[in-house]
Order: sequence, then C-alpha cells, then structure tokens
Amino acid sequence: MKKLIGNKAMLFFDTFDPSRVIHGDGTVTTAANTWYFVVGRGTGESGIPQGFRQGGIFRSPKTGSAQLVLEVGDRVMPIDPSRFCKTSADWSVEQGTIDVGDDCDPGATLLDGVLKLSGSFSGFFQEDLETGDFTEVTFEILNRFFDLAEDDGEGNYAITPRTNDILFLMILLNSEVKAGQMEKWLLTPIVIPSLSSSIGMTDAQNMDTSWQQGEGQALLYRTPHR
Repeated sequence: MKKLIGNKAMLFFDTFDPSRVIHGDGTVTTAANTWYFVVGRGTGESGIPQGFRQGGIFRSPKTGSAQLVLEVGDRVMPIDPSRFCKTSADWSVEQGTIDVGDDCDPGATLLDGVLKLSGSFSGFFQEDLETGDFTEVTFEILNRFFDLAEDDGEGNYAITPRTNDILFLMILLNSEVKAGQMEKWLLTPIVIPSLSSSIGMTDAQNMDTSWQQGEGQALLYRTPHR
C-alpha cells in the first residue's frame, strides 16, 4: 500500500462553449480518447454510456475502432482541459441531515441525501514569456469577475463580457500513474464565488479562489492510464 501526497494531484479546467456542442444523429461518433461533457441525452436510444446523466463527464474509448455512436437527441461537448499550476488546493464534501429525534429516540438524525462539494485552490497569475500576456487559464478565472477589455494600440478595441458559463474542474489525483494502472479523477462542473489576491511589495501576485459544485454530476472517475 502507498499513500497519495498533494504534489501528485493536478488541476485542469475548461469552459462550456455552446459552439462546440455536437448533436448526435445516429452516424456521428466520438473521437478517440477524448473527454466529453453531457449536455443532453436522447429520449429514446442513446449512445452516451448508461448512468452518465446531463451534466456528467465521460472519456471515449482509446482506440478509433471502438467509438460510441451518438444517437438522435444526444448532445455532448468535447473538453480540452488546460492545466492550472496550483500552490495549494483542498476539497470537501458534506451531506445534509434531518432531525428525527423524539422522546423514544432523542437526538436521532437521518441523512437527507443532498451533497455539497466545495473547495479552494491557489496559484499565481501566470504570463506567457513571449507575449507578456496572461495565460488562458488565468483569463478564464478572471473573466468570472471582470469584463475583459483589449486595446491593440492601433485604434481597435474589444470587450469580452464577464461570464458565468459552466466551468469544469478535473483533478487527477495520481499523476504518477503508469501504463496499465488506474487513473483516478475527481470531475465536477463548478462555480467560482470568490477570488482574492495579494500585490504587496514583497508578495508574488497570487490568486486564492474558492469553488462550489455547479449544476451537474460529480464523479470519482477511474480509467486505465492511456
């Protein structure tokens, strides 16, 4: 037996983009070895694996000859995750309770089945060495709180409105896994309710971010290393 340590866990993100949604028609197939977010399932036969409901994430087969056929009504979006270089991260899950105590069984409680998954992560503002601009992951997080304004210095301006679109959090718990062993992923759509930073004279510019499970299916996903 061995114990997992924090530096073996890696964080990845991607954002929901309606223009990337694939609509099944009985002939469309998944691409090999690709993560997919389930936007919707067909009302009849579905090529999406059983048990993965709307808001879930699954990975297509690793070889091209074994791909899934997306049926009419199936809607999925391929996920192309970018890595977030963390300095710290945590997550927790809790379940609500209902008080059912009476004079025969005082203090009794039942679980209500409602789970809340939440956590936080920290990292630094990251810049591209060549352009001096923020990396895409940094922009994705900042765009949750700010409109993004671009000025090319030549009279051209553009505004990217602040967005609360679905953000996918993908945590690979054992990044040192070898061929033939099992990868273990924590997968969930999330929302980011808060972001704070320090810009003190002797501080690195960091981002401390909290997150909560968004609308969708949280999964502990096990799959052979590919």
